[in-house]
Amino acid sequence: MGADAAGYGKKLSSAVSRKRGRKKVKNQTTLICGTAMIALLAAVGISYGAGRVYYRNRFLADTFINGVDVSGKTYEQAVKELKADNIPKEFKVTTIDGKEVDISPADFDYTRSAKDEIKKLYDKVNHGAWFSGYAGRTDYNYTDESTYDNNKLKELLNEQDWGNVETQDASLELTDDGYVIKDEVQGNKVTNMDKLEEAVIDALDKGEFEVKLASGTGCYDIPQITADNFKDQCEALNKVFNISITYDFDYTTETITGKTLLDLIDMDDMGNYVVDRKAVEKYVNGLAKKYDTLKKTRTFKSTLQGKVKVEPSDDGRYGWWIWKDATVEQLENLIEEGKSVESIDPIYFSDGSYEYTGVESARTAKDDIGNTYIEIDLTNQHMWYYKKGKKKYECDIVSGQTTSMARTTLEGVYKLWSKETNKRMKDRNADGEEWDTTCNYWNNVSLCGIGMHDSTWRGGAFGGTIYQWNGSHGCINMPYEGAEYVYENVPLGTPVVMFYD
Repeated sequence: MGADAAGYGKKLSSAVSRKRGRKKVKNQTTLICGTAMIALLAAVGISYGAGRVYYRNRFLADTFINGVDVSGKTYEQAVKELKADNIPKEFKVTTIDGKEVDISPADFDYTRSAKDEIKKLYDKVNHGAWFSGYAGRTDYNYTDESTYDNNKLKELLNEQDWGNVETQDASLELTDDGYVIKDEVQGNKVTNMDKLEEAVIDALDKGEFEVKLASGTGCYDIPQITADNFKDQCEALNKVFNISITYDFDYTTETITGKTLLDLIDMDDMGNYVVDRKAVEKYVNGLAKKYDTLKKTRTFKSTLQGKVKVEPSDDGRYGWWIWKDATVEQLENLIEEGKSVESIDPIYFSDGSYEYTGVESARTAKDDIGNTYIEIDLTNQHMWYYKKGKKKYECDIVSGQTTSMARTTLEGVYKLWSKETNKRMKDRNADGEEWDTTCNYWNNVSLCGIGMHDSTWRGGAFGGTIYQWNGSHGCINMPYEGAEYVYENVPLGTPVVMFYD
């Protein structure tokens, strides 16, 4: 065979060999692809089967019920997760004061529909299409409806103890020490059972088994006025309450403050006030009744007669006499100023320079004469002067002639008002009698012209019964030295006690 033939043969053989090789590779690729497909299908089948088995009694992936994730949970697990089977043994009501009242739901036949509703949702699940759960979130919703015997519930609620403390508003109370705020009281007594039942039913409808009866539930009366409402008012009232005005009566005092002061004013809720004049007049009248001694019957221990009753008269003007109108004005002004006064005297009546008062040092609750005084026994026609309990002087006298009331010297407690020398005594009495004479020492003891003076025209005859037939026109006639002694030694303001038996 030639070279050409040989070369052709090699080429032909090589071409056949390549064709066989390509066929072999193609067959291998087909085999591999087929094997892979089978494996993939097997894997898918296995995965599906596994998913089918897993989700055959479960909710699918990414499933939510009422916002709660129940993915891959069984019906029972979903019920538990959603607390659909939650029916506590007790329904708890907490009152406003923290007391707990427990009621058994079983006693009013309480049931819930939640489990049935979840079962309905569960039964709708296509467990065969379990893989669809991975395609996106699925939301289900249901309404949990509870059922119970409403009449039994109301009866049970009405049987409970819902407190007995009544609600009270805050208030202001006046005590001996001033105004105090009495705090409001939040009562624990349920006053609106309808609201209580409403709160319980609302909780049950929500599947809740506890209710707190706070102030906003409407079950209780709520204080409308609290202690804070009275803070400024109490401060203002106590500012007035604590004003103190003290009247000085020498041996004692009278203080107007607190409740006494409040009785004398009209005050509004914020402590603004005006003086009640009628109340002030009443108060001053009370002071006068208690402390005035002018024109009061006195018991006096005399030198010769022992204890005697000295009756008052218009001529005898010794003693304390509060000038009511002026003192009312004074007290009104003090109260209106709103300032405390530690000590002040009431205003005593005055007639020109004559002030109706007594001796301050002699003033006590039972007496205002003291132990320094002039005693004139009109029956025994004798005069004594005692200073600090000791007799300093005495003499006989002649008093007013008792044959005429116009001349009779009236008993009473007089006062040594003033003194003069060389006094001209000129006057006329109710009987028409006139006189005009002069004395050396005039010791005035009245506001109607009665004095203790020397009577030299009597020629030294004093005492005895002269006054009954030759008495004075009402004055106390004395020896010259007696009138002089009084003038020089007895202080003005000294009480002069005159009396009969």
